[in-house]
Amino acid sequence: MPHTASHPTEDSIRAIAYGLWLEEGRPEGRAEAHWLRAYELVSSESVALAPPKKTAVAAKKTTRRKVS
Repeated sequence: MPHTASHPTEDSIRAIAYGLWLEEGRPEGRAEAHWLRAYELVSSESVALAPPKKTAVAAKKTTRRKVS
């Protein structure tokens, strides 16, 4: 599945979860917590980086031009 704002890739989640695990000193039994935190981070980052969607009003404003 391609990486999109609504679908972070498993590889990106895994990489961040691994980093969290290392930062915490490699604790055992926290894999699920690290995975969930990584998913939240990747998802929020993807949403923050996604271009804003144009609303119908914004689309009209950008296509309407004054003719002189």
